[in-house]
Amino acid sequence: MADSFRRLPFRETRAYVDLDALHHNIRLIQDRFPGQGLAPAVKADAYGHGAAAIAGAGEEAGVAMMSVANLEEYLNLRDHGIRIPIIILEDLFEGEIDVALRAGARLNVSSVEYARRLSSLAEQLETTAFLHINIDTGMGRMGLVSEDLARDLSAIASLPNVAIEGIFSHFSCSDEGDLEFSSLQITRYRQALDAAARVGITPQYRHIANSGAILDFPGEVPFDLVRPGIAMYGIYPSDAVRRDLALEPVLSLVSRLVKITRYDRRWSIGYGKTHWTEPGSVIGVLPIGYGDGYPRLLSNNSRVLVRGEYAPVVGRVSMDMITVDLTRIEPIPRVEDPVVIIGSQRDRRGTLRSIGAEDLARECSTIPYEITCNLSTRVPRLYLRGGHLVASQTFREGYRIHAPETVR
Repeated sequence: MADSFRRLPFRETRAYVDLDALHHNIRLIQDRFPGQGLAPAVKADAYGHGAAAIAGAGEEAGVAMMSVANLEEYLNLRDHGIRIPIIILEDLFEGEIDVALRAGARLNVSSVEYARRLSSLAEQLETTAFLHINIDTGMGRMGLVSEDLARDLSAIASLPNVAIEGIFSHFSCSDEGDLEFSSLQITRYRQALDAAARVGITPQYRHIANSGAILDFPGEVPFDLVRPGIAMYGIYPSDAVRRDLALEPVLSLVSRLVKITRYDRRWSIGYGKTHWTEPGSVIGVLPIGYGDGYPRLLSNNSRVLVRGEYAPVVGRVSMDMITVDLTRIEPIPRVEDPVVIIGSQRDRRGTLRSIGAEDLARECSTIPYEITCNLSTRVPRLYLRGGHLVASQTFREGYRIHAPETVR
């Protein structure tokens, strides 16, 4: 995608989001779980990809639900025309609950006390609270912890103006290779479902599978919904998971060289003088920095693609710029040449080289989720389908839909 670098009226540091790749990944996951619905995670602005466009594409692909973290994310999707059910995965504060109930949100429930609050407000509003009861099977976070689960589930079910639509849980280490604890969580989850059945609760949706489970043990989670997160975006959650699902990366992060300098002497580069050139060194400047979400930990510790060749990042990552060593790139690049920060590019011999979010995460000793989630709002997201621009999300104009012929 970055090879066909388009000159558009957007900032030159930009993220291309390939909706065809997104649909490909959704189909792969749907095929892996025939008969089950998908409830993709589009929280944190769809892991940095742009929630409005991603949710719209998911709805078009026939997913059953969406899942978000909080009320603001829920209302954002509704404001952008998403009409399928959306689960809010966090408990809400008092002032948020009535808004969520009026808007028809599906609500996470992780305690009997919280369920009572939802019931009381739903009764006052003369509406129904649709609940997804979150069972803590080992995550130790939002889920219900109970000495007598059947009793507590029965207490929730008996509340007025509530409907238990789902019972779910969440894995704590499904992407770590060792599946022993995940197997224990599945056992605990099945025990919770058995307890629910004993008191007459038969939810429409049972769900526990996240990306790690989708990739590593799909046969162990045959319930009603799966909740793909990072895998839907074509990124593997860790180096430990299986890669037999041919995911396609959805996001490419690109920029252009804004300045090139050949130094005829030894010279310091960037804040703190952490890199010194040798005579003859060629240093390029890119308009991207930690203000865009490019981690400062990549200072002197990463690389980009220029003319299909790897060029090391040298000097400290600053708020708005990074510097890269172009000395070994032939022929010498020019100002405005395209540069790939995340994505793929071919060299002059046709060899394809790539840099993934996983690579940047490894260099920062973090996880790929953090790399894409941290892309700031000043990086425009350009949404492509069939190689044509169909939508954009920018800091200045927000989310806009374009006629496909905008890019030819």
